[in-house]
Formats: sequence, structure tokens, C-alpha cells
Amino acid sequence: MEESQWNTYQFRKNAGYPVYLRLKQDDLNSKYAHLFQEMGFTSLSEAEVKKIKLNEPYLKILSVRKASPSYMQLINSSDILDEFGQESLGLYSNVPSYTFRRVGIMLLPKGKVIWELSINPEISQTDQMVGFRIMLVRFLSLALADQGVISYWGTMKDGTIIMMKQAQSFGEAVFIDMKKKFIFSNGGEMQFSTPLKIIRKDKQAQSTFHLTREDLIGFLSVSTCMLNFTGITQSMKKNIFELSFSSSAAYGVFENEVNL
Repeated sequence: MEESQWNTYQFRKNAGYPVYLRLKQDDLNSKYAHLFQEMGFTSLSEAEVKKIKLNEPYLKILSVRKASPSYMQLINSSDILDEFGQESLGLYSNVPSYTFRRVGIMLLPKGKVIWELSINPEISQTDQMVGFRIMLVRFLSLALADQGVISYWGTMKDGTIIMMKQAQSFGEAVFIDMKKKFIFSNGGEMQFSTPLKIIRKDKQAQSTFHLTREDLIGFLSVSTCMLNFTGITQSMKKNIFELSFSSSAAYGVFENEVNL
């Protein structure tokens, strides 16, 4: 792939995931460079970009642009029947789409390598920046799904996976790759070989108590960050089952909720 007019970023480059962001060489790069770095994207040189092969397995490229006036109408529209709050799934010109109100719209053409994200050029408020982060997490969750990578709202703390509701996490997510034995979040990356510890902070609890394996499988299956029309992939299901057998999980006491 050779596109000198774009700045290209690779997700978790050292892990070799063929997942990329690209932005036109304009102010979007300087405005969001810190966010991209925080989420694990590495800027690529022109020589590295030229080595990207469009027939590479699992390749996904998100092309980020400023929203046009027509897209802005969609981004700023409201729907009182929207079951996901600020987030919604739909069809735009018969292409599956995902919208985060007042932030952006992402087109997800089935079977295509390149997806498009049109964002509000006037993003400034904190909730909008969190919304943009959530949109990128949704993209990553979909882009990595066929590789079996599973993701949850939360963070890592002292080697423990802290799982939360989306609102609690402010858009931070933990990604778990059972094949590569690799976990990553905004806090960094970690290889693992020992049983994992999971703490649920998504519900209030007055005392710590452990989850059964059946309860853990059910929670992990319905709580991923992936949002689409078809649900989790078979490879994700396999890795959720594997994770449930190599982890201990418990509800954490609500008063000790992790401070992001």
C-alpha cells in the first residue's frame, strides 16, 4: 500500500496485528496523536506503509476523515427509540454503519478491507473525546474479532483485569488474545502464562464473592466491546471458553472501585 498523502498508524505493532488507522496529512493528526498513542497505535514511516499488502489475512484499515455536511446531519440527529443511547447501528446506502451521536459515523462494508470513519471536526468536549475513544474501541473489537481477540470495558491493575460498565471505564478497554497470550489496555501490554485474575466492577457489591465458571462464561459472552448485528464470532466463543478455564473471577467491593 502506497499512499503518501496519508499518515498511517498500526495497532500494537510489536504484536503484529494487521490493523491500521490512516488520516489525511492535516490537523487531525496533531489533534488526536496523543489519543492514538494512548490506545496503542504507532505511527508508520512511508517505507513501512509501502510494505502493507492488501491481501494480508485479517487486514483492516480505518480511514478517518472530517465529516461532510451530509454526514454531520446524521451525526447530530437524534432518535428517541435508539436502544444503545448515544450509539446506534444502522444502514447507510445499504452499508452497515455505526454512529456515536455528536462524534462520528463509521461505515462497515462487509468483506472490505477499508472502513471509513467520518468524525465531527468540532470535537472539543470531554464526553465527545470519550465518545471518539469508544468508537475506536468498537472498530478494534470488530477488526480483531476473526482472530478471536476479546475485549471488555475496563483496565489492568497490578496484573488483574478490572472489568466495568462502559460509563465507568471512560472508554478504556482491555483486549485479551488467548492465542498469543497477550493482554493490552491503555496502561500497557502484558504477556501472560499463569492463570488470570478477573475482578467485576460493573455491579455494586458489599463483599467480594467468586463467580462460578458457568456464570463467568455467560458474563464474558454478553459483555464484550463488540457491537454489531451478528454477535460474537466462533473464534471469540472458543477463546471465551478457554479464558473461563484459565481464570478466577470475583465481584469486587464497590467502595474500592478502581480510579481511572
